[in-house]
Amino acid sequence: MKKIVFSVFLLFSCAVYADDLTDANKFLQSKAYPQALDLYKKLAQAGNAEAQFHLGEMYLYGEGVAVDAAQAGQWFGQASKAGNKNAEAALALMANRVARKGDIDYYVNSYAGEDVALSKVKCVTPVIPAFSQTKRQIRDVADSVDAWMACYNSFVSNLNASLPPGKAIPSDIESLMNEQEFEKAKLRMDAAYARVSAEGRELAKNILAQRDEWHSKTEAYLLAENKKIQTENEMSELNRSRTANTPQWVTSPLPSK
Repeated sequence: MKKIVFSVFLLFSCAVYADDLTDANKFLQSKAYPQALDLYKKLAQAGNAEAQFHLGEMYLYGEGVAVDAAQAGQWFGQASKAGNKNAEAALALMANRVARKGDIDYYVNSYAGEDVALSKVKCVTPVIPAFSQTKRQIRDVADSVDAWMACYNSFVSNLNASLPPGKAIPSDIESLMNEQEFEKAKLRMDAAYARVSAEGRELAKNILAQRDEWHSKTEAYLLAENKKIQTENEMSELNRSRTANTPQWVTSPLPSK
């Protein structure tokens, strides 16, 4: 009789744990971390390997608790010993996090937009004189400005392709980040993109301002030169007209009386 009662108790206990695990999983999926944490702790301490694995995840990624790699490793280790394959993979992931710590820290704490900076595409800054005097000089300046603008547009396209912030983080590194690290990296990248974009726009603004001033002064020079040439032509025509209308004075000696 005792054996039968004990068996019934075990069945009831397993059913309760199964319900708790289902609820905990639902809480975790909906990001109700405090509720999930309480249930996972109870189940993990009772020896449930799946709960131990999820509890390790929560400590690893800082979901509802402070990030604690030691606690995560402890629970993953217990779950792995119980045969949980996900826990084995998690331990391997933790080892990769240690190995790739420098890469993770770069995006979280050091990223400055070097991969999308204007200097990355190596645009050749055009040399723009005060004004140009010949067609060849005008063509050379115009071509150099056009080449720079094409290069600048490539920079803009490259920057846009990197959006939204976080997209450019390599997938193998992103997979090792916890949620807090990823959010912090995105904020840092957003600030870097804004700075790089502003610097590029300012340089483009200055170059276009130089181009416009060069264009204006070159146009004024050419108009003045054309007017000068026109004036010279008109004066030459006037001189020819005066010469043509000069009376033919008698230059031979007058007959003697």
